[in-house]
Amino acid sequence: MPQKLSPIAPAIKTRLLGAASTVLITMAPFAATAAEAPNVVTTIKPLHSIAAAVMQGVGEPAVLIDGAASPHGFALKPSQAADLQNADAVFWIGPSIESSLGKAIDSTASDAAVLEMMDVDGIEHLAIREGASFDAHDHGDHDDHGHDEHAGHGHDDHKDEHTAHGHDDHGHDDHGHDDHAGHDHDHDHDHEEHASAEKAGHDHGHDHENEHAHDDHEHEHEEASHDDHGHGHDHAHEGGKDGHIWLNPDNGIAIAGAMAETLARLDPDHADIYRKNAAAFAERIEALETNIKTELSGVADAKFIVFHDAYHHFEHHFGIEASGAISLTPEALTSAGRMAEIQGRIRDENITCVFQEPQFDNKLVDVALEGSSAKAGTLDPLGATLENGPDLYPQLLSNIATALKECLASS
Repeated sequence: MPQKLSPIAPAIKTRLLGAASTVLITMAPFAATAAEAPNVVTTIKPLHSIAAAVMQGVGEPAVLIDGAASPHGFALKPSQAADLQNADAVFWIGPSIESSLGKAIDSTASDAAVLEMMDVDGIEHLAIREGASFDAHDHGDHDDHGHDEHAGHGHDDHKDEHTAHGHDDHGHDDHGHDDHAGHDHDHDHDHEEHASAEKAGHDHGHDHENEHAHDDHEHEHEEASHDDHGHGHDHAHEGGKDGHIWLNPDNGIAIAGAMAETLARLDPDHADIYRKNAAAFAERIEALETNIKTELSGVADAKFIVFHDAYHHFEHHFGIEASGAISLTPEALTSAGRMAEIQGRIRDENITCVFQEPQFDNKLVDVALEGSSAKAGTLDPLGATLENGPDLYPQLLSNIATALKECLASS
């Protein structure tokens, strides 16, 4: 079994920033050969970038989910499985994001120290938003103390939709939820998507009149039942918390601190380098955070829709909240009812922009924009088009801010 680490409290920001003042821009005096560095495997590009910054001058981490691949349904290649097998440390967010990798990490990275970022002390958590317009549970509350008041709230319903669409292999079966797979929600989804009462009712033994009454009831509650519960039922295992934690720059700093302490423990000869690199990273992100706040100050009241609910941490941190999402989970089909609700909001509520993502087909965004004057923009939560390395993470945050400003201000 992997050596899953207990949460590591990252250094306080002020301490990090103080240490950063002693760091030279180049780390050449501390350089070591890559062979001496721990073998570090990261899952997504933002984590790889933070790890690369922390390891600068010592070695380079590997990344599993590269390019425009989505972490929500990712299959390992044999070479990547070998990377996990040879890893000294594995850094990942958790099953709410890399839902298909939990079992692989548990079984393959048997000798590695595994650090799940959702468990790291100092991470600021937000509850998952529900509904096409985030009305159900968008309280904007921080979950700094790990409160799980939303844990398991209706999330089993969403599991059924994933199963109906072939997503039952995303790391779910090791939690013992297969007994609920596909029950009755296949009927609901088919009726919503295809408006076919005959198809919707063929397995339920209702007469046609009762079927319509049942479907009307399901239409009223569909958004709250199985289309709007985040990235699969794995969220319930993390207390209903939004897993896109890296999009809050303060969380990025906490992640860097936790990585530095993990690497210092594995490689004490370079412990000072890891910690000083984390301090320099914190200083850089603090400066960027100030710039982003200034950049977004003029568009804070503009309204926009995102492709899926990946940006809550960024929005909440910088005070620029989205008005809704086309889909809360990008792998599941968006229902006709949900799309109609989004189209109505765009037309009636002065929505300025609808943002697509490079990882997914933009046809749904085109449909959402029909009959409105809103513009299309692009937001990338993973840095899919950016070059890997220590500069990717700050560039990712900067690009999101710029894309928001350019689209919202131009309208």
